[in-house]
Amino acid sequence: MLLPYLAIVLLAVVTLYSAVVSFRQKPDGEPAATGWVFPHGTNGTARIFVGVATLLLAIGLGAWFKINGSSVNPNSIPRSWRFLIPEGYRGWVRVEFEIPGAPPLPAEAGQTVLKIPPTGLLRTSSPEQYGWAKDDYVFYASGGLQPIPDSGAGKLIWGKINNSEESGSSGKRRYEEFFVGTQQQFKDQAEQSRPNDSPKGSHVPAAIP
Repeated sequence: MLLPYLAIVLLAVVTLYSAVVSFRQKPDGEPAATGWVFPHGTNGTARIFVGVATLLLAIGLGAWFKINGSSVNPNSIPRSWRFLIPEGYRGWVRVEFEIPGAPPLPAEAGQTVLKIPPTGLLRTSSPEQYGWAKDDYVFYASGGLQPIPDSGAGKLIWGKINNSEESGSSGKRRYEEFFVGTQQQFKDQAEQSRPNDSPKGSHVPAAIP
């Protein structure tokens, strides 16, 4: 793309011009330069040139950062997910993405909804989303929904693993995992049933009895 290189050239020209005008030797009696970009005595044409060059520079650099930032990963946008977890569930939760034949993740009120079944394992054909996450967690039951704290003294969400990949009999797959329970339950289970300690592709989360 030519635009960012043009912006760099304009920056060099403006810098060189400003340096020459600012530091040239002044005749006796002429006031010293009072500015860097627009020194004393700069005519109107030069001021217009510098102004236009600066504007083009800002536009060029802004467009370059925007295009290149999005081209690194088109999925790098803030995500908003709502995890619906069975009421009373305690144990590991796992979400596997891009599973052929699995249902896609639905969306409600601008949020992607991940309804975790009683097994703790959700498979979906939807791709994993990247970027800054704004996730929330809710217990669901016939009586309604109850928010799950993921921070503070009553925190029940632990050990979250994002953007992970493993190889199994069906090939590579991406997944996310986290633990639902008290801190002590998490510590007790971390060494016993950590998902990554299981054989590749064979882990199925289970609730704590």
